[in-house]
Amino acid sequence: MPSPAPSAIGLTAEALLLELRDSRTDLARLVEAVSRDQFKQLVVPQQSVDAWERREPETWRKVSGWLAERGVSILRA
Repeated sequence: MPSPAPSAIGLTAEALLLELRDSRTDLARLVEAVSRDQFKQLVVPQQSVDAWERREPETWRKVSGWLAERGVSILRA
């Protein structure tokens, strides 16, 4: 998992969700789930990660950094 993107460090879930409002991805669902349920591990289809990296690489880096900052690991299935 990549290290937190500088712009993701210290962001609250609410602030990140505001930034994701205009995203063409479903990354907000991951942020909402972690924020609400305090997950420490997420299983995400590799196909989804590939699509996020292709369509919105900066957004994916920000969200994956935010998750890493909170100790959430991502298992790619």
